[in-house]
Amino acid sequence: MKSLFKWRVAALAAAGAAVMAPAHADLTLTADGMSLGFTLSNFATVVPGNSGCCSGPFGVAMDTTGGLNTVIVSAGVGTRYTFNDMDGQTTATALTSTPSSSSTSAYATAGGLAYGGDGSGRFVQFNKDGSVNHALTGVGASPYLGMWGNPVNGHIIATSSSGLIDIDPLANGGAGSFRVINGAFGDGVSVSPDGKTAYLETGGGFTAYDIATGAVVASYSDALLSTVDGSGVIASSNSLNGDIVANNNNGTIVLIDPDAGPGGTATYTLIATGGTRGDYTSPDVTNGSLFLDTSDIVYRLSCGTGCGIGTTNGIPEPSSLALAAVALTGAAFGLRRRRSMVSTGVAAA
Repeated sequence: MKSLFKWRVAALAAAGAAVMAPAHADLTLTADGMSLGFTLSNFATVVPGNSGCCSGPFGVAMDTTGGLNTVIVSAGVGTRYTFNDMDGQTTATALTSTPSSSSTSAYATAGGLAYGGDGSGRFVQFNKDGSVNHALTGVGASPYLGMWGNPVNGHIIATSSSGLIDIDPLANGGAGSFRVINGAFGDGVSVSPDGKTAYLETGGGFTAYDIATGAVVASYSDALLSTVDGSGVIASSNSLNGDIVANNNNGTIVLIDPDAGPGGTATYTLIATGGTRGDYTSPDVTNGSLFLDTSDIVYRLSCGTGCGIGTTNGIPEPSSLALAAVALTGAAFGLRRRRSMVSTGVAAA
C-alpha cells in the first residue's frame, strides 16, 4: 500500500505540469489587493458548481514528513482527498480519496502532521494519504469548528465543546493533552506568527485572546466582516506585517490592519471579491501562502517574497525548514500603503 501510494505521488507529480488552471477564477483580486502585492490562484476544484453550504471543501491541512508534502482536503461528509502541493488540480488529479465523516470540521497542520475532527466527536491525526492514524484520546473535549496549528510550539488551538482550547498533540505518547484557554465559542480560528495570540471569529468580527492567560487582547468589527469565517495573520519584512486576512461567507476577502487608522484604530480593505461562500483558511507551511476555502474551490493567496500568512516570521514552521526555506528578502516600504476602501473599526487594547 505504501509503495503504491508513493508510486502514485511520483506519477502525478510528473504529470502535474500539464494540469492547467481554469482560465477564469470567480474569486478575483481587487485593485487594492493587487497593489498590495497579493496574488491569487486556484489550488484545487473540489465540488464543481457548488455555491452554498455545506458540501464544499472545509478542513485543509498538510503532512510534510518523509520528504514528501501532501495537502489533505475534506469535502465535508463524503470524501477526504490528498493532493500534491501544486495549483490547478481537480479531484481527478488527487493522489488518494478516502471516505470521510468530518463534516464541517476544520483541520490543522502542527509539527508537519495533519490533524482534524473525524465526525465522531474526536480529534484525530491523519496519515499522509488522508486516512486516520489515531484518535487523540487524551483530549476529552470534542471538536467544534475552528483549528489552527501554533507555528511556534507545534500545539493546536481549537474551538471545542469546552471553549477555546490549547492541544499538545504529542503529549502522553501521542494520545495528546489539552487545557482550556477560556470558555469562548466561535467559528474559524487562527494564531499569530509569534504563537501568543488566537484570533477567534465571534459573530461578525474577531476577538483576539492571549493564549497563555485567556484575556481579551483586541476585537475587530466592521461591515466588511459581517459574514467573516476564517483568518490568517501575516508575518513579513514589509508593511503587511501583523495584518489579518479574513475569508467571508459572502465571497470576499478583507485585509485588516490592526493599527493603521487614527489613534491606532483598525482599518479594513477589500482585497478580493466574486467568490462563492468563503469559509476556513489554512497555511501552506512550506511556502507561506494561505489556502482559502470556498464552496467549490480551494484557492491559494500569496503575499510576495519574504511574506508568509500563518507561518513564523514569513517562513515555514520549524519542522518544515528542511523541506523548503523562504528567505526574508522583501524590500521594506518607505511609506504606509494607500487604502482606497477603508473604514474605521473598533480596537481594544
